[in-house]
Amino acid sequence: MAQELHVLDRRDIQRICSGQSVVDLATAVKELVENALDAGATQIEVKLKEFGRDAFEVSDNGVGVAPENYAFLARKHYTSKISSFEDIETVASFGFRGEALSSICELAKSFTVCTRTKDETVGVLLEYDASGKVVKETKKARPVGTTVIVEELFKPLVVRYKDFQRNIKKHYAKLLKVLQAYAVSCSNVKISVFNITGKNASRHVVLATQAHQTMGENVASVFGTKFFKTLLRVDFELKGSLKAEAEDKDDGSDDANSDSEHKSSVMDNEHNEHILNGQQRMVEGFVSKVGAGVGRSDNDRQFFFINGRPFDLPKMAKMLNEVWRQYEMKQKPAGVINFFLPLGDYDVNVTPDKRETFLKHEAEIIDAFKTGLTKLYEPSRGIFTVQPLMTAFARATQSEKEMTKQRQQYFEEEVEYERKRKTNRLKIPKTCSASVDGNNTEADNDVAAAALQRVLKKEDFKRMEILGQFNLGFIIGKLDDDLFIIDQHASDEKFNYETLQQTTVMHQQPLVRPLILELTAGEEMIILDHLDVFAKNGFTFLVNKDAPATKKLKLLSLPFTKHTQFGTEDIRELASLLMDTPSSVMIGTALHKEEMQKIVRNLSGLDQPWNCPHGRPTLRHLVDLMHLGDNNN
Repeated sequence: MAQELHVLDRRDIQRICSGQSVVDLATAVKELVENALDAGATQIEVKLKEFGRDAFEVSDNGVGVAPENYAFLARKHYTSKISSFEDIETVASFGFRGEALSSICELAKSFTVCTRTKDETVGVLLEYDASGKVVKETKKARPVGTTVIVEELFKPLVVRYKDFQRNIKKHYAKLLKVLQAYAVSCSNVKISVFNITGKNASRHVVLATQAHQTMGENVASVFGTKFFKTLLRVDFELKGSLKAEAEDKDDGSDDANSDSEHKSSVMDNEHNEHILNGQQRMVEGFVSKVGAGVGRSDNDRQFFFINGRPFDLPKMAKMLNEVWRQYEMKQKPAGVINFFLPLGDYDVNVTPDKRETFLKHEAEIIDAFKTGLTKLYEPSRGIFTVQPLMTAFARATQSEKEMTKQRQQYFEEEVEYERKRKTNRLKIPKTCSASVDGNNTEADNDVAAAALQRVLKKEDFKRMEILGQFNLGFIIGKLDDDLFIIDQHASDEKFNYETLQQTTVMHQQPLVRPLILELTAGEEMIILDHLDVFAKNGFTFLVNKDAPATKKLKLLSLPFTKHTQFGTEDIRELASLLMDTPSSVMIGTALHKEEMQKIVRNLSGLDQPWNCPHGRPTLRHLVDLMHLGDNNN
């Protein structure tokens, strides 16, 4: 019998919609920071209690909330930014939907606002219930501006709350990157971020800018002057069909001036405001210079903006990487790139967090962006950076370079194991097993491996026929009448491990004096959480837990081998690998038949091919085809 349709309760509708609007800690804090920017704030302070797990608050010196708006501040779809749907195309403010505060209020244990306008002699402390209704109003002294205090985000949602508490460090790292984007793009705004931890409520500065006037000064403030010196200035017009169209249109200045307070916080100077008022399309910012040691191991410092608003622009990132790859194959470029586009050229209202957008002339903009980058890098095409004569790399042979590559693969696998061991300490690694009698109980790994060795010799790997790949993680092989399932990750890991064991001797070089590292707060946190992993790889640190964020670590020693001396960039790369899963023949990697054959053939030359370095079996027996055929008959 078909079930009858019925309308959901209004309260349930609000909770469902709120859960879609605020999906993590970064989204919640981002919304409050954007509200502060829209209010014309020049000082924004973010406080996190236990990385944001227990509470967080955002304070600003903006215009404040007028008394007549107290009752509607945390109600759904109340906004001062637009009056109709058509206004979205020309909105210049960060917020406009009237959903953020009501969603956070709905998803938190408590939601409190302390605010004051210039027309009021004293501030007011407002306490809201989950529906956005003011339940208590108290007079409180404070300067002009607003402070929003949120306690125990996701408390009403049991499953999400447990996940949030369990993965708070991951949420915290993502939040820091989001806040870095605003700290870089917002000129004339001082942004400070503090993390309060421990019983003594120790307060640590994790991010701070000083209301600089230019993006370049912000980049140097957030990531350090050493990093800034590796960047190349980007400043060119998006020409081509876009330029021709711009000359045929009116300037549209009325729409672009709809929110001058917001624009002043994200523009470098009056020239940039002129770009917005007209139809001129520009790209400004910074990208990595071409040369040895200036690139990055991943995309962790690629930031894209449209008119100062942070966006995820994967196609622009892909184009930047493709152009860079013509000059530097091994690393990836850093980039802080701001696209100045007319307000009608892009749609912000695409996703709940406003991180994705639709571009009106996407193909033309990407093509013009590629042309501009190519011209920017063209003078570097004939440049070759000469390395010092006595460096270990200059003396390396081609075979030694291959060994370096293998060594790096092993480090990545070791890092991946340590990361999983740290985060999944109570979880038992899952393995795949099957048998013809239908018994699903798995035997102990050591017993299974021993049984396998009795029926399979190492030279049999050379005879094994590769049938294909299963679930992007396992190779199916056939030997005579037997089918085997082979773990592609564990097998490749064991090959790298034994090769390095036979050829590599890791030494540790103490430094004459401790070296101060230029790390972000996120990188520093990762290192502090995995000091044992770094120690195993030859990096030792002097730790001062009482020092401010980004200043807690000093390097005491570096690893080196016969042919390679590692440096500070390897520290950042290792930290990045600990934060993100490496891509070296991992589960989920599609392989060609030749690649699968190579992995299986490599097992034949190993001393102990039956288990990976961490004890996981490299392969299992699936089925005896002859016995299976007898059962079917």
